[in-house]
Amino acid sequence: MRIVFATLGSLGDLHPVLALAREAQAKGHEVVVAASPNYEANVTRADISFHPLRPPIPQDPKHLEYYFDLKRGPERLLRGVVFKHVRDTHADMESATRGADLLVVGELLYTAPVVAEKIGIPWMNIVLAPTSMLSVTDPCVLAPAPFLFPLRRLGTWVHRLAYCVGRLQGQMWAKEFYRFRRERNLQAGPNPIFEGKHSPHGTLVMFPQFFAQPQKDWYGDPFQTGFPFFEQPPAAGDDIVERFLADGESPIVFTLGSIVAHFEPRFYYAASGAAQSLGRRAILLTGRNASLPRDIPLSVLVVDYARLSRVLPHASAVVHAGGIGTCAESLRAGIPSVVIPFSFDQPDNAYRMRCLGVAEILSRRAITIPNLANKLRQVMGDASYHKKATALSALIDPALAVRRAVKRMEQACANHRKVSGA
Repeated sequence: MRIVFATLGSLGDLHPVLALAREAQAKGHEVVVAASPNYEANVTRADISFHPLRPPIPQDPKHLEYYFDLKRGPERLLRGVVFKHVRDTHADMESATRGADLLVVGELLYTAPVVAEKIGIPWMNIVLAPTSMLSVTDPCVLAPAPFLFPLRRLGTWVHRLAYCVGRLQGQMWAKEFYRFRRERNLQAGPNPIFEGKHSPHGTLVMFPQFFAQPQKDWYGDPFQTGFPFFEQPPAAGDDIVERFLADGESPIVFTLGSIVAHFEPRFYYAASGAAQSLGRRAILLTGRNASLPRDIPLSVLVVDYARLSRVLPHASAVVHAGGIGTCAESLRAGIPSVVIPFSFDQPDNAYRMRCLGVAEILSRRAITIPNLANKLRQVMGDASYHKKATALSALIDPALAVRRAVKRMEQACANHRKVSGA
């Protein structure tokens, strides 16, 4: 088969797609990954064919902070980036899928059904975190409206009502998307932010059941696989990190991922100070534009980037923003977390990590040296956090997750051929 994978977003969105693409390629399928031009090097380094997909992801700190606002971030991203550039995205996906047998898309690619129908191929969508499923029986912590979550005790009607409001709001945000469909003489169709993004050919739910149980009200035809992991190629600072890891006790790792690190100036000051106050070694993964303290002791290593799969198994704990990829890596490593959620799926991921007994949560408004040190003291001083993380690590099988996902893709193609008589 020729399989086209398409994704928008951060590295946390790209890496799971690369894991699937690499597995499909290993099984003999021809693979193309369509992604933001920012990530061409990431894709080609993995020996996978690349196709550019507009719009490019904003990179400067001011834009990142604007789109990652706790309350307005989702609206700003959808209105100002995704729906505003829907025609460019659609044109690029059409170009990438010429001659394809299957289209597999991540979040925000709402024209996938239009592309697939025109070409006459099946399509599937990838879901990386429970917030994308929007269940009323297992409601999520919604970043723009966290006050709704405690009201779940009153019954499912609370979130049913909230989602009705969300649908109306989403329709307003998606005016440019509906205009795009009218230009092609298409009916409005299902709400693109809710049921419209889930494929009738199958939704790949890429988190394990211990993280979120399947629910009867999940949209589409969900197939739960488990966490995917992309083993990245060696990084420039690997030798420095490995020497530091071998030179003393297990460090605490501090990271805010590929986006949040650009606009949270207090974090790395608090990180370095908290590690020193605890008398612990630390690794600060800072990204390219993070604001750093001036005087950093030898017990603290500062690097732009390191592969979490290589670092976290040697760490004592990790402090992070709660992106699903970092949550998965910390669980695979079997270490406790302190989670500082910012927006999108992060508050819900943080809540689920705490429910699993492997993490504590610190508000982004409470980032200080004493607060961060106290949370770390809690998760590292109580052996139950590490014990539970170790037990969950044994349930994670990365190879099985991607094999199951690719097999499901092959089945979707086979079913489509039977129905269409191809």
